[in-house]
Amino acid sequence: MLFQNLALTFGQWLKPYLYNIALLLVVCLVSLYANEIIKTTKRFVARRHFIVRVCVFVLVTGFGFGLLVVFVTPLISQLLMFFGTRWLGITVITAFILLGILADRKNQL
Repeated sequence: MLFQNLALTFGQWLKPYLYNIALLLVVCLVSLYANEIIKTTKRFVARRHFIVRVCVFVLVTGFGFGLLVVFVTPLISQLLMFFGTRWLGITVITAFILLGILADRKNQL
């Protein structure tokens, strides 16, 4: 009973910040994979003209990552609420732990 009350209180405390939490999760996830995406992009445009390389860089990093963050953040926000307010705190903590494990496996820590 005490655990359920604490979980519900913690979930209610986090709920107003859910979009910001989802944004943080998406940005962390993008930062984990940004290096691979940029390396792959470099391979395709390495021998192209300078202007083409700059335009592709702006498209991939500015618009690509930006649009990814803008469109995926609401989805992650909804996904975090899948189990309801009572489990929101545990879901958020679990998501950050999983990101930490992923970062460790990618030698980002």
